[in-house]
Amino acid sequence: MSTIAYRDGVMAADTRAYGGRGEPSPGRKRKIHKLDDGSVVGVSTATLGLSERFVAWLKGGGDPKDFDDKFDLRAVLVKPDGALYVADDTPYFSGPMETDFYAIGSGACYAMGAMAMGATAEEAVRVACEHDGHSALPIMVERL
Repeated sequence: MSTIAYRDGVMAADTRAYGGRGEPSPGRKRKIHKLDDGSVVGVSTATLGLSERFVAWLKGGGDPKDFDDKFDLRAVLVKPDGALYVADDTPYFSGPMETDFYAIGSGACYAMGAMAMGATAEEAVRVACEHDGHSALPIMVERL
């Protein structure tokens, strides 16, 4: 489904699109987005179209009471000051987290291990793409 990693002002993600219902990937898609305030958000979900709806909701103010859909996603949001927040199946973000790096998605364990050994966010996603069958190249990067 995804690998999204953050470290040192850089968020990186694989670009494999989820085909839904176990079908093959239809191609590539954007998983990380820059918001109007300079924040960067990465979204991982198995629900087709939900990540785009979530990003549009965030850009529209992100009031939790305005999100009435099934909430089946993980998101990592990094503010311009580097504060990191996580949402897990809820429109409410937890944080700021006290961490030097973070990853979400099906390849998160590979990415976290790589970053624990000193990898950049982009290198960590590359490692995940080599080992997680639901993540694939190319990698996209957004900087704060």
